[in-house]
Amino acid sequence: MTSPQPLPSTVFKTDQSDGEERFEAWRQSISVVFDVAPLTPQAVDGFDASVQATHLGMLLLGDLHFSGQQFSRQRARVARDGLDHYLVQWYRQGGFVGQYDDGKDIEVRAGDITVLDLSRTLRTFAQPSHVMSLIVPRALADEAFGSRALDLHGTVLRTETPLGGLFSDHLLSLQRRLPAIALEDAPQVARASVQMLAACVRPGADTQAHAQEAVQGVALERIQRHIARHLGTALSPEGLCNEFGISRSVLYRLFEPLGGVAHYVQQRRLLQSFHTLVNPASRRLRVAEVAARTGFASNAHFSRAFRAAFGMSPSDARAMALSAAAAGAMADVGAHPLSSVEYATWLRGLKAR
Repeated sequence: MTSPQPLPSTVFKTDQSDGEERFEAWRQSISVVFDVAPLTPQAVDGFDASVQATHLGMLLLGDLHFSGQQFSRQRARVARDGLDHYLVQWYRQGGFVGQYDDGKDIEVRAGDITVLDLSRTLRTFAQPSHVMSLIVPRALADEAFGSRALDLHGTVLRTETPLGGLFSDHLLSLQRRLPAIALEDAPQVARASVQMLAACVRPGADTQAHAQEAVQGVALERIQRHIARHLGTALSPEGLCNEFGISRSVLYRLFEPLGGVAHYVQQRRLLQSFHTLVNPASRRLRVAEVAARTGFASNAHFSRAFRAAFGMSPSDARAMALSAAAAGAMADVGAHPLSSVEYATWLRGLKAR
């Protein structure tokens, strides 16, 4: 009889480097998720960080220690890396202040739990901290939260609340039990953990409200899939209402958490155009062709909207991708520590099943 296969795990520590190399090693290691910077130029001296990560099949569990620093995911970064996961962080020590969604304030204190959507913007200034984290694929979060997953970004579960304490107790128990969890049992453990999170973050709604949210969530998902398949067409509110047999008020209500239907369509078009411009397979397409294929009738309007969204012109985005292409392979497998490459591969391969 064979022994159960243990969970894959990996460790990263900066104590293998000296001086400024410590922060650079950390920057490269964490770059799969965040852009980082020291709080001050002097903060690089004595910088220290470590990560122990475990793969539970459908999510990643991390135990992190790090010195104070800035973390950010700005619009260009979000569009470029395409991460579509939720990051759940329990700040056992330390904390941070910052902003998300380009202007909403957030503060997390020692003991608090926060949920962040990696497909949206964030900038924080963190104290020296000890953090337990879960990285959850969107499909698994949607399974647990339904349409309520749309407004998770920036959620803070305070340490003094009973439900905050309940979920932190669950994370501690999960960490203690990792050595005894077999690989074949990991998906069930992951799903149970996310269901626990959903129960703690969004408790108390009645059954009828849940049912209504589920119906609306299905309708929104159908419309979103239609938009994704038809970005090069007009996609007017009238056309969407006719296509799905709903009123304009229902359409607007469905897309209100996403900034409105017109905003959502334009953001999807801009994200698609960004991915096309930085894709080496599309380098022969002129910028005007990319704009037309993603539904922009005016190249001038496309250029203005693109610069407003990503802080660079469409031509700049293409040039950035071309200049990074040769160095990209080396950066992925040469400059990064082995544990960083493993973690990046795990992260990009995360999915519910």
